[in-house]
Parts: sequence; C-alpha cells; structure tokens
Amino acid sequence: MLSGVLKWFNSKKGYGFITADDSGKDVFVHITQMQKAGINPIIEGSRMSYELYNDKGRIAAGNLAVLADAKK
Repeated sequence: MLSGVLKWFNSKKGYGFITADDSGKDVFVHITQMQKAGINPIIEGSRMSYELYNDKGRIAAGNLAVLADAKK
C-alpha cells in the first residue's frame, strides 16, 4: 500500500488529489472511492493509504483508508 496526504478535494465536483509520500506527485481520487471506503467526512490534509489502479486510462487512487496520525 502507498500512502500520502489528501491535498485537495471538491465534494461538489466529486474528485480531488492525494500527494504521494514517495514521489511527491499528485494522484487523482474520485468520490466513488471515498464512498466505497466509507470515508465521511472527507477532510483535506488527512493521511491516507491507497493502491493505484487504471480508471479508464488514468492512474487513480483506490482501496483507500485514513491513517491515524503517525510519523513518516
């Protein structure tokens, strides 16, 4: 599992981005993945674990989980 920080999320638009810990690159995340994981409320700045998957030709974050505050 990869980990990162939820950098930005717009609930009205239904998507956001996680900044990956290992590369610093942003990974797309769709609201359906948040819903599947039962993440509510969605809080920017949350540490998350995730797996990458192919979402119609775009790399995205899935299998999400919010991590407890922990040192990197």
